[in-house]
Amino acid sequence: MQAERLTAQMEGMLCSLTNRVMVISPMPDRVQSLLASLSTGCFDVFALHSLNKGMLTALQPELLIYDAMPLPIHTVGAGHTLRGGEELLSAAQAAGVPVLMLVDSGSSAAQQEDVLSGAEYLLWPAEPEEALERINRILRERPAQPSSGLSSDELVFKDIRVHLRKMKVERGGVSVNLTKTEYDLLLHFLNSDGTVLTRETLLDNIWGMNYFGGSNIVDVHIKSLRKKLKDSAVSPKYIVTVRGAGYRLADDMLR
Repeated sequence: MQAERLTAQMEGMLCSLTNRVMVISPMPDRVQSLLASLSTGCFDVFALHSLNKGMLTALQPELLIYDAMPLPIHTVGAGHTLRGGEELLSAAQAAGVPVLMLVDSGSSAAQQEDVLSGAEYLLWPAEPEEALERINRILRERPAQPSSGLSSDELVFKDIRVHLRKMKVERGGVSVNLTKTEYDLLLHFLNSDGTVLTRETLLDNIWGMNYFGGSNIVDVHIKSLRKKLKDSAVSPKYIVTVRGAGYRLADDMLR
């Protein structure tokens, strides 16, 4: 089956069926081969640097892959290999999403299962074929899930409607053409419950830790997002500027 998918992709054929996979890694470079293999193998891939339960709800993945490998010694925050793991697993299990943990060859999966029971483990790095075979097996064996908070395919805020599966945004019934970055920003606001999002938070979640440009890039993209949504910074309907802090949703979201 996987060979057929890869052949279809190589021949330029459109994938007739895709699965949504969320990959969480503080250092995406070390899972780059996995991200490439998933994309080639007809998976819709969403990569995040850290856990965001709101994005779990918004993106509705069929599988969550969590990079639990140790951070380099020189990295700030190193030494918390499975930090947030329990919270991650709890959120995923509540949503009925299986979890695949990536662990290095020096880790003991058996010992970690005592802490994060319910997740599967894959020693990394691994051959792409081995990883894809494991992922496909997990998806095949995933039991059908009852209706839950993740069953909705839409987010609604005032007259904005986001079709999550299609990654399509409408305002007042009219399609709004957003870039991937603008779309990700909008999802972060819709899943923030009105919490103020600092520029640093948005930089980390949207652009990642490997981005070394100035934080003004956040302001530039929010200005563009506002323009496409026909919003006003002076009299905001959707996104409010919190001086000296960041941005927040104008008011409570309606679902």
